[in-house]
Amino acid sequence: GPRGGGIAEREGVMDRVDIINGTLAKGFGVMGGYIAASRACCDAIRSFAPGFIFTTSLAPAIVAGALTSIRHLKRSEIERARLNERVKKVKGLMGNARLPVMDNPSHIVPVMVGDPVHCKAVTDTLLTRYRLYVQPINYPTVPRGTERMRFTPSPVHTDAEIAYLIGALEELWAACPVGKGEYVRLAAE
Repeated sequence: GPRGGGIAEREGVMDRVDIINGTLAKGFGVMGGYIAASRACCDAIRSFAPGFIFTTSLAPAIVAGALTSIRHLKRSEIERARLNERVKKVKGLMGNARLPVMDNPSHIVPVMVGDPVHCKAVTDTLLTRYRLYVQPINYPTVPRGTERMRFTPSPVHTDAEIAYLIGALEELWAACPVGKGEYVRLAAE
């Protein structure tokens, strides 16, 4: 959304959402998470949610950092514009490289692999050979046969870092295109 409020803000339905939850560990650069809801709903969650009952409060320094980040990002367009530009660049370069980029309106850039063994092997190879950590997304997170890699560009990724990523993916795809069953061998080499 225009102020970083997510899909509900972008679609103009914030008033129809009963509970908003999110992480403070990604765009806000700290740790922890939050919920925003009516007082009654928050009290019920505090009282009955087993995952919450045994947690502890965030340290005051973490809360101060989160609050500062939230206040800044609500007003600033710079980071959001830069993120959108980085995402567009990654998607464009992946498309130019003929990688199977899945259409997605968010900042997440999924690349279809279609097999859990291949997906794990490709991401392992990216880490061991290229020192690139890429999250494999396998069943049950996605349906079987739709396994994918999930790329999350950030506003601070440089052109050189993006070019390195695209080069690594092009090398892997040239060596063993998806569907040829060669990723396992490649990862073991």
